[in-house]
Amino acid sequence: MPVATLEMKVVDFGRDCKTYLLWDAASKEAALIDPRFDYTAAYLKELQGAGLKLKYAIDTHTHADHLSGADRLRNLTGCAIVMSEHTKSKVADYKVADGEKLKLGEHELTFVLTPGHTPDSMSIFDGARVYTGDTLFIGSAARTDFMGGDAGKLYDSFRKLEALGKHVEVWPGHDYNGKHSSTIAAELQNNPHFKADKDGLKAMHRMKGELPANMAEILSFNSEAGLPEDKIIRPADVAKLGTPGKDFTLLDSRFIDEFEAGRIKGAVQIPLPELRDRWAEVEKLPHPIVSVCRSGVRATMAMMTARHASDKDWLLLEGGMQAWQKDGKPMVSDTGKAPDVITSKFATGGSCAAGGGTCSTVG
Repeated sequence: MPVATLEMKVVDFGRDCKTYLLWDAASKEAALIDPRFDYTAAYLKELQGAGLKLKYAIDTHTHADHLSGADRLRNLTGCAIVMSEHTKSKVADYKVADGEKLKLGEHELTFVLTPGHTPDSMSIFDGARVYTGDTLFIGSAARTDFMGGDAGKLYDSFRKLEALGKHVEVWPGHDYNGKHSSTIAAELQNNPHFKADKDGLKAMHRMKGELPANMAEILSFNSEAGLPEDKIIRPADVAKLGTPGKDFTLLDSRFIDEFEAGRIKGAVQIPLPELRDRWAEVEKLPHPIVSVCRSGVRATMAMMTARHASDKDWLLLEGGMQAWQKDGKPMVSDTGKAPDVITSKFATGGSCAAGGGTCSTVG
């Protein structure tokens, strides 16, 4: 029976995207696997509370369904970003080869390159647990119908995971069915994708599905660079900019039901899916533009659209309207009810799993 070599905590904050915090108890060196940009403050709180020094931020692949927090964690902590040697991302500090090992204290993380979902997909083995990213889910498997996916390569990757040993625990990058972990043995018995032969797996993966929402903006953020800290402001900083509509613009990229339920007075609404087509309107707005949404995710994607349009005079309201409301800042509403921050009924997004689940990027 394998023995865990490192301490581990799941840091998921109620989302289906999983982040794993690993650390060596003696040296306090830590790694975060698949951190999200919108939860950076929460990760820092976890690290500080446990007295940990973040050594590595590890992305198991170039994500298409959420914004990676690796670049911002590097900005804030000085950690190194680790990705597969096959990644085309420009943000990685270390690009690891198959079987390469990196140390946390006196313990080691072994990187197992597991392409199939994407060419740069990899899993991380700590001696007892394998963190499979979007390669292997509990009872399911990664999609292979976009981003250079390949079902044949996924089958070969499954066999590499199987070779780690039947007692090894499986901790995936997403939880679509309420099951947080499994074992190689259990997946061989119960997971139709993991136990299929190569032809069978290819047949199961022929169907194409809906793509993750806002994929182009997410890939731009995750593969080019995130945001520098001087482009991120807090609710208390907004008043220093002057009068909205005159000295600057509050650009709210949420859907109309969210905007009407509760917004900052003077904000201009252009939903993220419409932003590119309405760019002529954006160019006429007073700059700087403060990008706002519910939690900061869509607002960050809007800034990627601005980046590609060579408009650099944008700022992100960190935490979005949720942070604004939490700080007790004034809001207005069109609903006749007290202003509130809601989740839109229009939120959609394709799954990263073959055959089911959702991975909404609305935030």
